[in-house]
Amino acid sequence: MLRKSLLCAALLFVGCDNAKNDEASFREGLPSREMVEMKAPKKDGQGLAAFYGEGQTADHFALTVGAAVTVNGGTLWVLGLIETIVKYPPSSIEGDVAVWGPYSDDSENLTWKLTVTRTDDHSYSWVMDGKAKTANDSGYVTVLSGTHTAAVNADGERMKGFGSGEFLIDWERRLTLPGANLNEMGTGEIRYSRTDAAAVASVEADFQKVRDEAVQGGRVDANYRYKQAPGAGGELDFVIKKNIDLGNPDKQAPENLAIKSRWGASGAGRSDIKLSGGDLRGEATLSECWDSNFLSVYYTASYNPFIGYGAVSACGNFSTAVYSTP
Repeated sequence: MLRKSLLCAALLFVGCDNAKNDEASFREGLPSREMVEMKAPKKDGQGLAAFYGEGQTADHFALTVGAAVTVNGGTLWVLGLIETIVKYPPSSIEGDVAVWGPYSDDSENLTWKLTVTRTDDHSYSWVMDGKAKTANDSGYVTVLSGTHTAAVNADGERMKGFGSGEFLIDWERRLTLPGANLNEMGTGEIRYSRTDAAAVASVEADFQKVRDEAVQGGRVDANYRYKQAPGAGGELDFVIKKNIDLGNPDKQAPENLAIKSRWGASGAGRSDIKLSGGDLRGEATLSECWDSNFLSVYYTASYNPFIGYGAVSACGNFSTAVYSTP
C-alpha cells in the first residue's frame, strides 16, 4: 500500500484513482460462494446417519453438518443468481453505477435486475430487484440487497475471492413474485469476512420468522456464528428459540436451544448443547465428542447420567465443555 501511495503522490498533476469503474471492478464488488460458505467437518464417503451409541456416527456431528447445510442452502440461491447474471456484460455503466439486466431465464416467469454502486475505492452496495416478466417496471420489488468491500493486498491490489460484507434475503418479498417456493419465508441477514488466505474466515447468519419444519405453519428464529482458520479446525454456534415439547398442549412456551460445535483439522470434535427457558424448570446440558471418523466416543447428559459413555480424555483437545449464549 505504501508503494502505491508514494506513486500516487509522485503523480501530483496526473492524479491517481485507486479503483476503476469498469466491468471487472463492479463484478469484484459482489460476494462469491467461497466467501460465504460454512465448511463443516467432513470426510469423503462418510454417511450422516444418526444413531445413539458409542461407535456410531455422532448425532451432534450430524447436527453440526445439518446446521451448516441449512445456512449454505439459504445463501446458495443468492450467490447462484448473482453469478448467473454477471456472466453477461452489464447493460449499462454510468459513473459509479453498473446495471445488469433486465435478465430472464426461459424456465421462469421472472425478470431480474442487478444494480451495483461503487461507494468508495473498493466498497460497493448492490440491489437485486425482481418482477413478473409481463409486469411493467413499476412492478420491481427488492428481494436481495447488500454491501461488499473487496480485499486488497499490501500494494493496494484487489485479491480475487476475498472480501467482507453483508446482505439481506427477503423471502417475504420473493413470495410476491411468480414461481416462489412457498416453504421459503421470513428474512435472512448474512455477514461474512474472508480477507486473505491466512485470515480466519467468518460467517454470521440471522434468520427471522423462517419456516419451522417440525410444526405445520410454524415459524422460528435462528442465529448462526461460524469461523475457521485456514488449515485448522473451526467452530459453529447456533441458537434457536422454539418449543421442544411438541404434542403437549400444556407446554407451549418456546425454549432456548444453544449449540456450540468445535472441531480440529482432522475432523474430530465436540458439541455442547444447553437447553433453557420455556417450560423447563432449569437448564439441561448435553455433550458429545467424535473421532476423526466421526464416530461417537463420549456422551454425557445432565438430565440422565445413566445414558452417558466414554471417558472425557477421548475428546482430546476438547475435554472442557464450552456453551453458546442463548
